[in-house]
Amino acid sequence: MENLVRKRIVNIGKIGIGLGLLIFLIYYIDPTTIKETFLKANRFYFFIAFLLLPLNLFLQYYKWKVLSSKYFGIKDSGKIWLSLFYGISGGIFTPMKSGEYFARSLPYNNVKVLDVILTTLVDKLIPIFFVIIIGGAFFIIYLEGLIGFSIFVTSVLIVLSSLLVYFLLHLLFGRSKTSIKLRGWLQSKKIFAKVLDRISFLKDMDRRTLVKLVAASFFYHITFTTQMALLLSAFSGEFNFILFFFAANLIIFTQIVIPPIAFGEVGVREGASVYFLQNLGFVGAVGFNAAISLFFINLLLPSVVGFLLLLKRS
Repeated sequence: MENLVRKRIVNIGKIGIGLGLLIFLIYYIDPTTIKETFLKANRFYFFIAFLLLPLNLFLQYYKWKVLSSKYFGIKDSGKIWLSLFYGISGGIFTPMKSGEYFARSLPYNNVKVLDVILTTLVDKLIPIFFVIIIGGAFFIIYLEGLIGFSIFVTSVLIVLSSLLVYFLLHLLFGRSKTSIKLRGWLQSKKIFAKVLDRISFLKDMDRRTLVKLVAASFFYHITFTTQMALLLSAFSGEFNFILFFFAANLIIFTQIVIPPIAFGEVGVREGASVYFLQNLGFVGAVGFNAAISLFFINLLLPSVVGFLLLLKRS
């Protein structure tokens, strides 16, 4: 009972924080500026970003199809699409998109909910590596301009951060004596035991499946960061794809590093967008409008579709 009350308080707090962040950002930037930026947006770039939504969804579908086929023996495209859309709908209004993990199991009648949750965790985990490696490298380059690192120091930091990610993955998932001993020690600690049990699910994945997931996750990362770059171009009034692609990766990286304190990650993404765009010499409204638009295109619209499909199912 105490845990249930605590969970409700946390959820209410997250709603409040999310709304508070949005209200603060709107008044910090000035609603008039937001409106003017929207009205002056380049419709062509906005439309191209919107047209990338089907590709975005297909890549998510493909990843989920690979996993559903391998672990559940499900190859029915209709069921897989339903599972994906239900998941998006369930995740948009829950903390850390936790509802998505359960909602994906709804069309899979003969599959254990826990198995779907673990497989969804795998589906979400792989793209994060690209956010950390690519976004992390861009963040170091950003710090170079902010603090004044030399090119040599910047290059060394990028290489070291990439090696660190690889090293940690090797220690956690490798089969060397050191890796096995480390996992044994971590599993003896209650704080790590549950996490490692879930992550160990990855060890059962064959090489062919892993290659498919990694390739699809890479293109998925490129797709939504390109969408963000195009939206920044639309609202800024100028097309500088390299600069805005750089900014998009910084924003997504920040979104992963900062704990998601609001529903649907609304607030963190917008705040990061405003901060980085202002530091790159643009008005904050450009970043805010681009982030909100990305949320509407990639999350809100598919979630509405998922909700309608769920109503039809009921």
